[in-house]
Amino acid sequence: MNRSDALAQAATRALASRGAAVRVFAGADNSVRPREAGDASPLPFVVEVEGVPNLFHELAHVLLLGRVAKDHGTRASDIPFDLATPNGRRLLFEELACCVASASWHPGSDAEADAWFAEQVGIQDCFFGMQGDLKRFFAAAEREVAAHRAELDDCIARAHDLVSAALAEAGSAPEIARPGRRYDFDRGWRHMRAR
Repeated sequence: MNRSDALAQAATRALASRGAAVRVFAGADNSVRPREAGDASPLPFVVEVEGVPNLFHELAHVLLLGRVAKDHGTRASDIPFDLATPNGRRLLFEELACCVASASWHPGSDAEADAWFAEQVGIQDCFFGMQGDLKRFFAAAEREVAAHRAELDDCIARAHDLVSAALAEAGSAPEIARPGRRYDFDRGWRHMRAR
């Protein structure tokens, strides 16, 4: 079995033990939703993703929240999130931590992990009221990171530790439970901004 398949199986087991079935298919919303009539699994939630990196992103969200919940407990009516509030900053840092963790377990090359990180961060502007203005979003995010760096670092460390522990608890071999790389936020951010 290749690493990508082993990672997918490990994350699927970790989510199943928390009450979520996994569906991987092209065009998925990359989301967590309650089970619906007609779903094959009896588990109460379904995680629908396009691939392994998305699966690890969703797994990290579930673990940081501490439970499986529709859209990780956020309501669409709460969007846009306000970065000027502690809750807005927490949501940004959790999102960044999930981007880093999923890049750490990305089964592809370092260049593919960089592209993945940039893609995931690059869609966050719409959640923070800056849709279509990535320059403004990046500047605002950089201000929050600079002012509260210890919080971000702690969130990233927790995401890595929680994912690793969940994979190990689900019976994964150490080489699967450990990330293939320890993705560096600063290097990824610089690479993304240079694009």
